[in-house]
Amino acid sequence: MRMSTPFDDVLAGFQLGESETLLRLDGPEQFSRAELVLIRQARHKLYILTPDFEPDRYNSVHFADVLSSFIRRSRFVDARILIGDPTIAVRWGHKVVHLARRLPSKLSIRQLNKQDFDTEQEKGEAWIVADAIGLLRRDPGDGMKGMLAAKAIPSAQRASEKFIEMWERASEVKDFRNLDI
Repeated sequence: MRMSTPFDDVLAGFQLGESETLLRLDGPEQFSRAELVLIRQARHKLYILTPDFEPDRYNSVHFADVLSSFIRRSRFVDARILIGDPTIAVRWGHKVVHLARRLPSKLSIRQLNKQDFDTEQEKGEAWIVADAIGLLRRDPGDGMKGMLAAKAIPSAQRASEKFIEMWERASEVKDFRNLDI
């Protein structure tokens, strides 16, 4: 039997838009668990900013299944991903890309323009915003440290606005399109 940790206790009580606790994340397992909880509780909008589709974080069956459940929940959901460099996902394949190919009207992926990519790389930005309320953010620099906030309304709204601005300047990733003949 596994003992409950303070991280487990806080994550178990996570309620998008309600919980006041800021949960510090350290390591890929904590990030993975926090992302899944955040996506499961999102209702309308999900914006993901990632430098290279981080295979360790996003290329799992479990992540793709939870994302699939979100985008199939309603025809009114808005799920978008901005990626800096799609090379790894193009070369090796990616479960989220396959999901976007199957459901292109439900999940959109674009590549950051060069200026935004250079700026975001410099800052080390990577985050997920849920419903302009919840925010999961990786700390700048190397490593897997960051935070999850269920009620980060000003920060989450600013991140959503920034995301939409970058989205407007971003371009389609041609290699992600479905090539059915």
